[in-house]
Amino acid sequence: MPLFMIERGHGAKIDSVHRGLYGWWHATDHAFGLDWSNLQLMDPPLSTPITDGDLAPWEEPPPPPYPAAQFLRIGTLTAGWPLRVVTYRWTVTSTTQNFPVPAELDDGDTSIVYAAESVLMGTRGGGPQQRQILWLGVVIDVVLYGAVVVGPIALARRFARGELRRHAGQVTPPAAAAERG
Repeated sequence: MPLFMIERGHGAKIDSVHRGLYGWWHATDHAFGLDWSNLQLMDPPLSTPITDGDLAPWEEPPPPPYPAAQFLRIGTLTAGWPLRVVTYRWTVTSTTQNFPVPAELDDGDTSIVYAAESVLMGTRGGGPQQRQILWLGVVIDVVLYGAVVVGPIALARRFARGELRRHAGQVTPPAAAAERG
């Protein structure tokens, strides 16, 4: 549902993260039920490995080795509410592909919209190359929705059955009244 409802993001924030010998430009944005992460590999690699910057598990770049192109970009969109249940990932290794945009230029609020559009219609350079289900989010969302939807219905049915039983004990059917009388 959030994929259909998005109009704009809240404006991307750009910083850098480091994983091992590699630095990444990192742009993030969010909207109701959606999170966007855009990583672009920095060139050249570092001389000593470091880990710096926070990334959610679904945002982490794949482990090296990376393609020889310095234009490696990885865009990841995750969707679901209240917890995220699916991720979509685009990997770009060429300057001829225009989505996702280079992370250091991803400071608007449109990349998250373009990602949702690409998931739904395959536009913006084609649909995502990878999709992954986040099973913990699925389970928790199902339990939550079950409690919110099924719980009140079950309670209403119990209440209705309890009321019927109470009234059934108070009303004497006409045949039983004739036998007594």
